[in-house]
Amino acid sequence: MAVAETISPYVNRLFDDDAVREQLGDALVRSRRAYRRARDEKAAEAVKDKRLMEHVTGAAASLQGALRALTNQPPPKPKRRRRTVVLFAATVAAGAVAIAADRRSRSPSDA
Repeated sequence: MAVAETISPYVNRLFDDDAVREQLGDALVRSRRAYRRARDEKAAEAVKDKRLMEHVTGAAASLQGALRALTNQPPPKPKRRRRTVVLFAATVAAGAVAIAADRRSRSPSDA
């Protein structure tokens, strides 16, 4: 009885919430498309297939959305990429400075 009492709110919400049903339906459609596309390919080819990967990642995202809607969780905050951008910009700037210094150190007769 305890299990039925704990899952009953989720089951009720599953039947009542249109957004959850839409997300689950989308996940089913995308996973069916992925299966149909993958069943005719070899594993090495399937891994490289971009459309197949789009179907699989879309199905996973739809399932995550449905689970978040069922459990009333907010969507995750986007990850910040400041450190990566700063390191990339610093690397490019250092490379540009090194190239400019190398060109300045060369005399016109060396070129």
